[in-house]
Amino acid sequence: MAPAVLLWDFGDTLVDERWMLRAPATCPAWPTAWSEIMSTRADGWNVGAYGSPELFAALAARTGMAVEDVEAHARDCCRLLAFNETAWRVATERSLPQALVTVNPDLFSEHVVPAYRLRAVFDVIVTSSAEQTADKPTLCEIALDRLGFDGDRSDALLIDNRLDLIEAWRNVGGAGYWFQSDERFKHDLPRLLG
Repeated sequence: MAPAVLLWDFGDTLVDERWMLRAPATCPAWPTAWSEIMSTRADGWNVGAYGSPELFAALAARTGMAVEDVEAHARDCCRLLAFNETAWRVATERSLPQALVTVNPDLFSEHVVPAYRLRAVFDVIVTSSAEQTADKPTLCEIALDRLGFDGDRSDALLIDNRLDLIEAWRNVGGAGYWFQSDERFKHDLPRLLG
């Protein structure tokens, strides 16, 4: 049976989530520095425990770049996303009510959302940093509430690249599709959306 509502993940579902790993010409060590900083600070950043200024300062200290240059590079990276063609096409078709439900920091809301006019694609955008939780079922529930959806959770399809998050949503009665590649998604579309 076709879903009534779509709940989309963002990174490695709609886009290649490695967009912040592009190195600026002046700092070829950026990908390593980014990965090191994220290994200890991403969880807190994603739930709004601190904001981009703190992360930019940590990256500046780690790379030797000026904080302003770190911020400018981060902003530039947010404007160079590589979308998964089929997934993005389906999302932009807006054939069903839909929400973007993503574990992402304030950087996402401040730069990615406006750069790609995501508010015109999704009826609702729910981010972990704004809600101060990375619990995907909780974020999905918030999205359904804001969509005004009062149907059965089994009619709300979460499309996510992380199987553990799909299973967490299924454990509370939701429906899930494990996004493994755009090619696989294209193949599965007829049975998935009917």
